[in-house]
Amino acid sequence: MGLLIHRLITILNTEDPDSTNYHIALTLVLHYTKISRSSIKEIADLCSVSKSTISKFARTIGFDDYYHLKESAPFIENRFHFNFNYLTNILGTIDSEGLAPYFDAITKDINYFKENLDLETIDQLAKDLVSYDQVYAFGLLFSETAAVDLQYKLAYLQKFIVTRQEDTEQERIIETATDDKLIIIFSNSGEYVKKHQLKQLSPRQKIFEKSNAKIVLITSNPEMLDNDNVDYCILFHHETNMQTHHFMYQIITDMIALRYRYFSTKQIKE
Repeated sequence: MGLLIHRLITILNTEDPDSTNYHIALTLVLHYTKISRSSIKEIADLCSVSKSTISKFARTIGFDDYYHLKESAPFIENRFHFNFNYLTNILGTIDSEGLAPYFDAITKDINYFKENLDLETIDQLAKDLVSYDQVYAFGLLFSETAAVDLQYKLAYLQKFIVTRQEDTEQERIIETATDDKLIIIFSNSGEYVKKHQLKQLSPRQKIFEKSNAKIVLITSNPEMLDNDNVDYCILFHHETNMQTHHFMYQIITDMIALRYRYFSTKQIKE
């Protein structure tokens, strides 16, 4: 998925439906294939707004100008040549091999996690959740849904954490975070910490070098254990090449909530 699609969907999920930004985003989504071949005037006319409003919209959602937005518009199935993307890795495998390998991969990964559960590291995060008042959880695409999932599970336990769907807001919060903040990152590959995954050519990510927050990474990449910008990792494992992280996240967030409840209750009793 490209950066423009991600940002337009984010606007539709977060903005007031009566706002100008929502109206522009909805119009662009409904006429998405026209963007890459339309001038700013044509897009302004399509949205029934002025050219300056389109320029302001582009800047508001994180682009330098309309032309930068337009460059991000062409839909390319595997724009970043990443073979583990959803269309290739999940739908492509099911199309070519049937449903059995899909269910087998999920089952194998869940069983591996069950047999190799690292409860000590999960407990470390649960204790940090007790200790830190300001907690954030972030990810991109499927990984952001895990952050929202954790937010709601912890809310049941009266622990309130913050997440933001906008990639620009995630980056701003991480970069400016002080040492009294805990930030949980969901990233199957771990690349979230190392580079801008949705931007052209995936430039190096520098925000973690500036952040003073405690950073906890939930990932399948064991190499991230040695990353200087991460305080510690909760690891899960893929037994096959099929990427099952959106299922694994659900189990991990259940474990985090379970152990948070244990330690928060224990603290109250003491």
